[in-house]
Amino acid sequence: MNYRNVKFEFVEWKTWNGKYASGYHCEDKKLLEGLNTVSFGAKTIIEMQDLIDEYVESQALEDRAMDEFMAKV
Repeated sequence: MNYRNVKFEFVEWKTWNGKYASGYHCEDKKLLEGLNTVSFGAKTIIEMQDLIDEYVESQALEDRAMDEFMAKV
């Protein structure tokens, strides 16, 4: 799957007590570059999209702050 050019996938697994579970998992290297995490997950697609939005917007804010700083140097 893809949202805002970020790849993620739907996964299903069997828990320790034999019950089935599912969720969404993202390991997009470009999105997570420079962060202290290699992947993240969410229970629903809406939660995953919200998390991706947070990462993308945070990255854009950081880029803008760096541009402003470098303009002053």
